[in-house]
Formats: sequence, structure tokens, C-alpha cells
Amino acid sequence: MNLRSKIFRGSVTHQRYSQARHAFTYPMTFFAFDLTELDLIAGQTKLFGYNTRALISLKDSDYLHGDAKPIEQQLRKILPPLQTGEQTLLVSSPRYFGYAFNPVNFYLRLRGTKLLCAVAEVNNTFGDRHIYPLTKLSQQEECIWTANCAKDFHVSPFNDLSGEYTFTFNVKQDRLHLGVDLHRKGELVMRTWIQGIGHTISNRSIRRHALFHPFDTALNSMPRIIWQAAILKYRKHLKVYKRPSPDSKNTLIDRDKTQKGSNL
Repeated sequence: MNLRSKIFRGSVTHQRYSQARHAFTYPMTFFAFDLTELDLIAGQTKLFGYNTRALISLKDSDYLHGDAKPIEQQLRKILPPLQTGEQTLLVSSPRYFGYAFNPVNFYLRLRGTKLLCAVAEVNNTFGDRHIYPLTKLSQQEECIWTANCAKDFHVSPFNDLSGEYTFTFNVKQDRLHLGVDLHRKGELVMRTWIQGIGHTISNRSIRRHALFHPFDTALNSMPRIIWQAAILKYRKHLKVYKRPSPDSKNTLIDRDKTQKGSNL
């Protein structure tokens, strides 16, 4: 059976314009999983496990509310019900050798090649998780959609909570370009995006694009974040903003509440 899910080989780019100019690009391997195909992928591909141990694995509890419930079931509380002819793609990096950290995951609701709505799921290094449901999309041209929303979640210690995001989705059958721009008072503060070319998921493609490039995967997300943060703090002397306690209804995991609950 041909899978709609893909493994993508590409890059991630960050460009900062405010206070101090700073930019970097890293090679990146990521996946776009059709949420109805997770069991099928695990059955066809020995190197991938769904809620089981494997060299590369995906766990429902790593996403959204952190429940053991299937991701698609958790998503029903956020997006409209899935209709005939529609699919939901999870754009993410799964666990590699049991470890993963995704600064952002995207859930793309599609009918064919038309993007109907999306959710951006943001994880910060403090252990919090927040979602931006994007149900009002504006189509700019063929295969390109944008959405705007206010920033209300602390991510980088070098940005406060002010500003507005513009999300850009360029979705084609075998190509993805997903961007997030931060504006503040009409000024472009930061641009980030991931892009890649898709390949069929198989043992061969996983070995070629993921296992043979371990440092272009989720294994290296946290070291890269720490390294770039050190440059911004110690070399470019940017102001550091303390983490505020989350107070948005769209914050699904609050580190403070999780820690308090663990002590009960």
C-alpha cells in the first residue's frame, strides 16, 4: 500500500533582525505523518515504532495534552471533525533512539492539496507546551496560505510576549515550506522556516535520510538551541527575559502545574 506519509530532507533557518542581526541554517530531517497511517507505517517499516521502542519511534504522549490517547483523538478537541476525503498531517521529528525535542510541530488539515486549517504546537525549553489553532487561512497563491495571530506564549528568552506571528504554509505533494515570522509594532523581528523534499517512508529512506544523518534530526535540536542562545547572550549581549507563568487557555502543558501535581 502506498503511504501518504513522507520523510523530508531539507533545512531549518532562523533570521533575527531586531536588536542584533543573527542568522543560521542547519540541515534537517523531519516527517509528515498522516495520522491514520501510524500503525500501518509501524507494520511496514521495522525501523519505526508507534508507541513501542524502536530506533525511530512516535509516541502519542509526546504531543498535545501529553495523553496516551491517540493524537488524532486529542486533536478532535481543537480542529473540526475529519470529513471524507480529508487527512491530517503531523509535521514533526519523531524520537531517535528514544529522544526527541521539537520546538514546533504542525498539524495540517488537507483536502487533496488544499489546506483547510492548521495547528502550530510550540514547545519551549522550560517544559511548557502551547498551541496556536489557525482556522482562518488566507490563500496567497496556488499552494500557499498564511494566517496571523497574536503571540501569547514565551519561547525564546530573547523575546518578550509582545508581537504578532504570521504563519506561511507552502504545501505541495513532495515539498513543504513552513514559516513563522514575528512582527512587533509593524517591524519584522524574526523569520524562521523549515523546508524539505519528501520521500516515501521505508526502511531504506529512513536509513538514508535519518539514521545516516543523526545530527540533522531531533537528536541535535537542544544542543543547537543552547549553542545559539550562548552566542546571543555572551557575544551579542541581548537582553534576557524571564519566563512568565503561562495564562492562556491554549497552553496545554504548564511546567509549574505539572511540578505541583507531581508532588501530590
